[in-house]
Amino acid sequence: MLRIAGKTDVGKKRTANEDGFFVAKLSEDAAYAVVCDGMGGEKGGHIASACAVEQIRKTMEESFRADFNENSMKNLMISAVSAANAQVFSMAGKNDSLKGMGTTVILAVVRGSIIHIAYAGDSRVYLVEEKGTRQLTRDHSMVQMMVDRGEISAEEAQYHPEKHYITRALGVGEMLDIDYLEEEMPDRGAVLLCSDGLSNYLDQEDLHRLVWDNDAIPAVDRLIEQANAMGGADNITAVLIAR
Repeated sequence: MLRIAGKTDVGKKRTANEDGFFVAKLSEDAAYAVVCDGMGGEKGGHIASACAVEQIRKTMEESFRADFNENSMKNLMISAVSAANAQVFSMAGKNDSLKGMGTTVILAVVRGSIIHIAYAGDSRVYLVEEKGTRQLTRDHSMVQMMVDRGEISAEEAQYHPEKHYITRALGVGEMLDIDYLEEEMPDRGAVLLCSDGLSNYLDQEDLHRLVWDNDAIPAVDRLIEQANAMGGADNITAVLIAR
């Protein structure tokens, strides 16, 4: 039985929330979640993330079929994110006040024993299981590129002043390079999707403690409370699909 929960919070320093999310079951053994962290100012960021979440929701719920094989699931997810990219890009091109808006995007589906993930940007997916927590996605960011080149360490990246510069975002170009991956879902575990307002404050030990020791709904509450307690300088979103 899959359990789902999600919550977003403006944080302690921002006046508007540019994050958006949605989580729902597709069938008895399948659930999906979307997290978007908008950019482009108070108005543009919110519109980009809200528009992307809604377009992805619409595509997933209208087109998902229980008999999809793994390749069909991948194609559906890529199509959903691509359609959202096209819509946000089109909106930005028609309105000067929205020019340059965009959003990170994470779309995750847990179905049976497989986790499917499609993403762009630096919002993250973690897998929380009994033995610990690990990050499944790889940030599309300037600091991650610097880590990959050996210029800085992963520890230095955590506090780097250019940490917020991302190299991919939905809606800023006509085409979007979408990463896709699959991972095995344990018999007992949780998939955590989050914006960087959470991952910037909580390390993997924190995430494991707060998720593993709580059911889904109280876990997302604890995660957001902890990020706010640590500073809450950004919008904070946490979404769980747990078994």
